[in-house]
Amino acid sequence: MMMEYFTAMLIVYTLRDVQFEAEIYYESERKCGDAMMDGIEFYKTIYKHERDTLIRCIPTDIPSTSPRPKLRKVNQ
Repeated sequence: MMMEYFTAMLIVYTLRDVQFEAEIYYESERKCGDAMMDGIEFYKTIYKHERDTLIRCIPTDIPSTSPRPKLRKVNQ
């Protein structure tokens, strides 16, 4: 099993010269990427009005899963 890490979706945009930021955390980089693609219409809506827009996934160093130890066979 591969280690997975929490990933933050960072959304930064400017509206009337005020910068706004939001972070949404996902259990993996893949889930963040999927959510970002699902939200592409949201991105287009913001980008249509404000060109200073950024949405990206940033992995953290905090594990979201832990590898489970495998049971060893007991010799009798």
